[in-house]
Amino acid sequence: MAKRNPKIVRMNKAFQINSALIIFGIILIYVVVSAFLALRKEPITTYKVNASNINNNIICDGIALRQEKEMSTSKSGYVCYFVREGDKIAKNAPVCTVDETGDLIQSVNRMDPEDTKFSSADYLEIRNTIDIFKTNYSDTYFSEVYNFRSSIETKVLEMANQLLMKEYSANSAAARTTVQNIVATESGIVTYYVDGFESLTPETLQESDFDRGKYTRTVLKSGEIVEAGGTLYKLIPGEAWNICCFITTEQANTLQEEEGRLYFTINNSDTEMSANYNLIRTDNGYILQLPMEKYMIDYVNERFISVEIILDRYEGLKVPNSAILDKQIYKIPKAYMTAGGNESGDTKVYVQSTDAEGNATVQQVDPDIYQTDDDFYYVDPNPFSDSDILIKPDSNETLPVSTLEHTTLKGVYIANKGVADFSQITVVRTGDEFTIVGTKNRLREFDNIVMDASQVVENQVLY
Repeated sequence: MAKRNPKIVRMNKAFQINSALIIFGIILIYVVVSAFLALRKEPITTYKVNASNINNNIICDGIALRQEKEMSTSKSGYVCYFVREGDKIAKNAPVCTVDETGDLIQSVNRMDPEDTKFSSADYLEIRNTIDIFKTNYSDTYFSEVYNFRSSIETKVLEMANQLLMKEYSANSAAARTTVQNIVATESGIVTYYVDGFESLTPETLQESDFDRGKYTRTVLKSGEIVEAGGTLYKLIPGEAWNICCFITTEQANTLQEEEGRLYFTINNSDTEMSANYNLIRTDNGYILQLPMEKYMIDYVNERFISVEIILDRYEGLKVPNSAILDKQIYKIPKAYMTAGGNESGDTKVYVQSTDAEGNATVQQVDPDIYQTDDDFYYVDPNPFSDSDILIKPDSNETLPVSTLEHTTLKGVYIANKGVADFSQITVVRTGDEFTIVGTKNRLREFDNIVMDASQVVENQVLY
């Protein structure tokens, strides 16, 4: 019978298995708990800073009011206009004719087509009118499409009217019996539309008048029949006019803070205009009246115009309001700060600290300095504890840190390096969701900042 090897030592297998399971279980629990905590942790969102601007301008719909005289006729018949809309005419100059029989228009229809073609200048004027409409078009005011159509028709008819005038001159002797020649009773600017706003004044305007959806206008065209006593055309005798806008009480209060004249633009034009202003109280707001002495002829064919009142404009870096925080900082008197003794030359302060054994030590501390004034350095409090004492250079005077004056600075957490790094900001203008900050601090365009400063603490590792 073989002998057993006395050198073989049997190990407790059960003990080995249990030890391995315990270690594995601990690791597994750690991983599960870490994963659970990571899933529960709200992710840190960053925001890329961009240059931007905000302004306090007021944009509103305006109504152009002018002195507009409706000129009528004593006869019924077909009207033929000789003057382009917006042209200025002299007293006793011919404006149009009223043809009782329609023979004048029929004679034009019989003319050689080569004699009735529009010139290249005529087509250019039509294209310019279309371009202006496209620039100012908005889906919000789709009804303006119908007014635009009327304007184009008027432009075309104006050109056709020149043909009528030539034909009338050629046949004036035969036409005198049935055609009434209408001349201007005074000098002024001629327009060919009516809309019911002719007799309104800034004082009689109502809030409902600014509803473009309810606005209608009737274009007066050559070739149409006009009844006796009906409006032939309108005559504007002078350049004086009023731009009237409906504004809220809050906007009116803002304007009352402005001194002198208001500056504004019309229909996104590059031309900046100015005028004194008057506020007329209504039930739900104010009518802003801007009396004007020029530019009227540029908008003679428009009743509604878009007005942007220019107030303040602020430029800088755009940051979300949620990214801004207030940080408590120390104000250290300048007499306690000195240039460092090392090669860096950084501004430092002598600090006396006491360790756990009660031993006092003095060292130079180089705090982050955010700003200065005539008397103080505004510094980061992180390097100090309340038990520290500041030592004035070349003096026996001391200043306990616990007695330092506190203040707050606004800033954001820069996240470029994966750590919440506080950076002071200078607020230029605050909006509803974003703030414009200056560019003279450490924050720069394209920096990444923590979107919600309340989610992190300073120097926290972000990723």
